[in-house]
Amino acid sequence: MSKKEIIGLIPVKTKSDRVKNKNTRKFGNTSLYEHKLIQLKKTKYFDNLIVSSENDKILNKAKNLGFDIHKRNKKYCTSKIPMSDVYKNIASEINGEYIAWINVTNPLFEPILYDKAILKFKKMNKSKYDCLLSTFKIQDYFYFKNKPINFKSFPWPRSQDLIGLESLSFAINILKRKNMIKWGSCVGKKPLLMEFPQLNSWDIDFDHDFKFCEAIYKSKKI
Repeated sequence: MSKKEIIGLIPVKTKSDRVKNKNTRKFGNTSLYEHKLIQLKKTKYFDNLIVSSENDKILNKAKNLGFDIHKRNKKYCTSKIPMSDVYKNIASEINGEYIAWINVTNPLFEPILYDKAILKFKKMNKSKYDCLLSTFKIQDYFYFKNKPINFKSFPWPRSQDLIGLESLSFAINILKRKNMIKWGSCVGKKPLLMEFPQLNSWDIDFDHDFKFCEAIYKSKKI
């Protein structure tokens, strides 16, 4: 594989802990990983798209859809291995200047949003920022160690006047491949935060997230 500029890397392992087999279980009329591949086929600005998995069925599906593949050692597909080791392993076994790490667990993140992220990254001042991270704003009342961190108790503020906090969605994180290997992370030290709507950013961590996103998918066929 020749060296490319921005590689969309889609990690798809078979098993998961909190939501059983969430990447491959039935999601509407498809599965999370197939849905994400179909979405990414509609994008315009990735130089290449690679699916990384230990599962031959997943990899064959990806090949049939025109994706390049990375056969991952099963060792790096278990919860016993730190994610830092997974980042390092995958990044060291593929080519490319930059990796856009794309999880399949953000099913409501539409193709046009990936294109917007890539275009913003291409224009990003790379001497000022070392990565682009997708985020969404949570504007709510937060406490940390029994103390309010984004509001004062008196006088009580309106929720619309609160300072929102930026939450990482991991829908797409873009950084240098060499830095991913060096840091063992898809999050850099000087990030450019790119905010997207919370609904599009929704990440499936628990079964209720899966059911919620599936209901939205069925209603809108995103």
